[in-house]
Amino acid sequence: MSIIKVENVHKTFGSGDRAVKVLQGVDFTVEKGETLCILGGSGGGKSTLLKVMIGAHDATEGHVFIDGDDIVGMREKDLNKVRRKFGVLFQSGALLNSMTVGQNVGLPIGFHTKQAAETIDIMVKVKLEQVGLLDAKDRLPAEISGGMQKRAGLARAVALDPKIVFYDEPSAGLDPIATAVIDELINDFKTKMGMTNVVVTHVMESVRRIADKIVMLDKGKVILYGTLDDLLNSTDPKIVNFVNGEIDGQGGDDEAQRRFVSDLLM
Repeated sequence: MSIIKVENVHKTFGSGDRAVKVLQGVDFTVEKGETLCILGGSGGGKSTLLKVMIGAHDATEGHVFIDGDDIVGMREKDLNKVRRKFGVLFQSGALLNSMTVGQNVGLPIGFHTKQAAETIDIMVKVKLEQVGLLDAKDRLPAEISGGMQKRAGLARAVALDPKIVFYDEPSAGLDPIATAVIDELINDFKTKMGMTNVVVTHVMESVRRIADKIVMLDKGKVILYGTLDDLLNSTDPKIVNFVNGEIDGQGGDDEAQRRFVSDLLM
């Protein structure tokens, strides 16, 4: 059963001669309890696709169904209801530095529910225990390592036991050991809790460990949608280069696109 369906999604920034087509007719589905990895070189559109899937950007054209609800063009009030069904682990971890790890994890629980403080505290401890961070509950983000910050961000993302978790480059800035720990947690949440995972990554070691299905983008278009075996056995030069770590030259420049869009909106 498909819990996510992306149907003919286009995303364009700007208009006329200055239009930048970042996504061009993207199609795929994600089955319940599956881990889908979104791959691609810099500027390929994977980060923009993730933002469209969580409703941070609205698609210019097409549909994104989350557990049966099409979020494209949806009102913010209705979109917030859909967002209760998923959590997001941002690339930076996005922890609030002025709050303890436990307070950060408790934020979505306090915001979305009417649970008493004592109940929230218990729920926070359970989530921190799941990611091996219970001892860090009363510490500030600056007092823990980068890998621990990512795990704290993951505990917050799953605080409400969502059906889906979206990950934006979860291993960015981490050493191989910390990366393997995050990958193991992704697999644990899938196998033990039945969560569906959508992971934007460029780390092939992670893809080999966690992926059930793969979407690979190049210049905003899907050039592969299939299994890990499909990826590894592909003869497409762009895919072969990616698998071998030779991704320079794919797509455009994400930072340049962001600056361009920013200039347009000024």
